[in-house]
Amino acid sequence: MRITYWLILASFAVFAAELLLPDLLEALAFSPALLAAKPWTALTAIFVHADLVHLLLNMMVLFFFGVAVEDEVGKGRMLALFFVGAFAGYIFSAIAYPLDTLSVGASAGIFALVGMGMLVRPLDWSISPSMVPMPLILMGLIYAVYNAAGFATGPENISYAAHFGGLAVGLMAASQYKGWKKKGLLGVAVLLLILLAIPALLIAFGA
Repeated sequence: MRITYWLILASFAVFAAELLLPDLLEALAFSPALLAAKPWTALTAIFVHADLVHLLLNMMVLFFFGVAVEDEVGKGRMLALFFVGAFAGYIFSAIAYPLDTLSVGASAGIFALVGMGMLVRPLDWSISPSMVPMPLILMGLIYAVYNAAGFATGPENISYAAHFGGLAVGLMAASQYKGWKKKGLLGVAVLLLILLAIPALLIAFGA
């Protein structure tokens, strides 16, 4: 079975445990200030989610980008990228937020897959949270822009800085992957066509 599916199953299993044990989230959450006392939280926090919406949104993105990256680079490299992205997210969070801030969720690891997937498998199709089908490069761009806006104006309980850490890892990994430029340029070309077509379609249907 795909590693992507195992990651999704693990996240759902931990969330089910959270429902049964209300104190579990705080016990498994990561904080730089508590790392020496609770080193295991660097791993467990990745599979903990704040609520059902948080879980479902993350798992939807993980499904599409995880499968694409896993098919392209293999199970081992995909899994390594996911965890390196998650750990990079901790570092970025520690720089941007107080050291006692608690972090949970797979978002940073997923953003590493987003960064790589949008360059090495840009034309694979996905479904956005609004149920609109789109290529991975467009979905990745939307998530990147949303994250930048969230970092500037969004709520403080979401670690947007961690997302940037994961995304940076994914983009750097993609830049080392053979053939990424050709695939990335093709993806950018398709993306530009889509973006140019949207105003034309709005005008046509609005007329």
